[in-house]
Amino acid sequence: MATDTVTLRLPDDLYRRIERLSSLTGSPMEGVILRMLASSLPPLPDDFAPETRDALQRLELLSDDELVAYETATLSRADYARLTALRERRADGEIASDEEAELERLLQAADTLTLQKAYAAVLLKWRGQAHASHSHSDDSRPNV
Repeated sequence: MATDTVTLRLPDDLYRRIERLSSLTGSPMEGVILRMLASSLPPLPDDFAPETRDALQRLELLSDDELVAYETATLSRADYARLTALRERRADGEIASDEEAELERLLQAADTLTLQKAYAAVLLKWRGQAHASHSHSDDSRPNV
């Protein structure tokens, strides 16, 4: 694994906290800092399968307002109703193979939407924006 060197100027209070944690854990300060960074960074789109990666990377091109809309997005009412009906049919053991395929497609769409919502929130945070106010009307929310 290749490593790069970064020099940081830490405020005294942060340095003391890291130094104390290093002492308490018996770990070198570098190890403490690396663990802190690794645990605070969310997964990036590159960590996902190509279809999901592409859906997330498209969000990086959106404006803050568009990201807020994604952050509050929902499945369309029709897709949600169909998803619910198909899940009930599956639970009852009455689902046909074509319906099973449809259910899997809808579940994948719901999973992708959940990841998009989370990534939109991460992008807004990285851009220094507050989280969505959730005051948008349903008409402004993207539907999947």
